[in-house]
Amino acid sequence: MLEFENTIHINRPVEEVFEFLADFENLPKWNYYVLQVTKQTPGPVGLGTTYHQVRKIDEQTFTIQEYEPENRLAVKTTPESSPQLEMRFTVKRDGSGTSVVDSWSLETGQPAILEKLAGGKIKSEVAENLEKLKTLLEEGEVTLQDGRGITI
Repeated sequence: MLEFENTIHINRPVEEVFEFLADFENLPKWNYYVLQVTKQTPGPVGLGTTYHQVRKIDEQTFTIQEYEPENRLAVKTTPESSPQLEMRFTVKRDGSGTSVVDSWSLETGQPAILEKLAGGKIKSEVAENLEKLKTLLEEGEVTLQDGRGITI
């Protein structure tokens, strides 16, 4: 299992950052690897909300496992999805902005040595996506690594 975390400071209010993160349909706006996310459950976003995402090479379904507004948000892929992922965002007020810790627990199904070799690259790519999130929320627009221009 591969586990890591990245932290970033975003110069936006914690309420705004949490709301944007909690709407996983926003994920393709800052993560170049995700092409589309669709909410599958009716009603407001919260504990138990399920999403389906299309990534560059596969598709996954995930469910919100933790939901504490302006504090913590965690998702876990459903058992039939691969790879198995648990992702947690912890947000907190940090001066006039927000600190975001993005923690991952990823079961790739690969031998431990291969996971370890790939771990640094995956962590780096996740950190790069967080930088895109920061730019998007602070400036209102961003160009993703694959060239997509996003404006909010």
